[in-house]
Amino acid sequence: MPQFNPSAGTLVCVKARVWLTSVVRLRLENEDNVTISYVVHYLRDDVFSGPGISPNVTGSRNKDYGPYVLAPANGTTGSGPDYQFIGPDSVYNKLLYEVTTSNVVNYLGTGTVNFQYKSTVPTYATGSDFYTLTVNSVNKLDFDLTYSYCANSVLATNIKNFSASLIDKSNVSLEWTTVNESKNNIYEIEVSENGKQFENAGTIRAKPVNGTAAKYFYQYHSDQPAAGKLYFRLKQSAAGSARYSEIKSVTLSDEPLSLEKLSIYPNPVIRNLVLDFNTPVSGDYQVQLTNQVGQVVYVTRVKMNNSNTLQLQLNDPPVPGIYYIRAVNTSTNKALSGKVLFAK
Repeated sequence: MPQFNPSAGTLVCVKARVWLTSVVRLRLENEDNVTISYVVHYLRDDVFSGPGISPNVTGSRNKDYGPYVLAPANGTTGSGPDYQFIGPDSVYNKLLYEVTTSNVVNYLGTGTVNFQYKSTVPTYATGSDFYTLTVNSVNKLDFDLTYSYCANSVLATNIKNFSASLIDKSNVSLEWTTVNESKNNIYEIEVSENGKQFENAGTIRAKPVNGTAAKYFYQYHSDQPAAGKLYFRLKQSAAGSARYSEIKSVTLSDEPLSLEKLSIYPNPVIRNLVLDFNTPVSGDYQVQLTNQVGQVVYVTRVKMNNSNTLQLQLNDPPVPGIYYIRAVNTSTNKALSGKVLFAK
């Protein structure tokens, strides 16, 4: 299948579909010297794999044929009362397998992309150990590949380094920077469950530094988190026109996240607090504090030097309530998070 040419736009996701038709024929012959009642057990496993597809798409089909009462072996192969021809039987008739992936790296280019299909059919008969069984399958596959992308003409070229990352099961951290920023720009954070239909999740007004650039943070909170993907994009609007960022996705899970947790004390806190990383860390860290509606109320950068604690002094503490703290190593993007209650 042809790859997606990046010059056409930003590839968001890829949907692969395969329709499988399979016709099976079986030949069963009794090799025993007595009459035997046989049942043939057809066991089939199908695996469809390709770039960015994880886990593989799998399917199975189990079917029994019979019983067949076969006479004692007559010494003639392929005929007589000791022989049974079964089929043709359509075990699959345009069975659809489909999968969508947002891991699109291997789909970009001007060449081709390859997929693999594998079928295993361990078929056997019961009734006696002395028999001959031949299985013949004819498989037909129809394949379709759909690219979903955003055309370059509608992309906001001044939005840089847009990222989305999980804080916990209910919260996603969104970050981006801009160049040649205009104070008239408005950023709408849009979210989707399928990567196609988006709805507004929040709004931030431009805040250019020295009239040219800015860095933005937003925390998205899901009131009803469920396992699956969430897709995010930014809508930049000004003077009646709109442009969009590329789309980023995160995967929500019913299982607890493997994100490392920050220990925070005292908790509740009034003004000053200590972050405990649990193990000594080194490097440049960005620490941000966000409220429950995703607004960033405090950001600082610190340099850690083989220390497992960090003291934060908030001269202007936020209003009382629950807040989320996230510390990110700016070199490795490794993140730690925690929750804190600010009291009066």
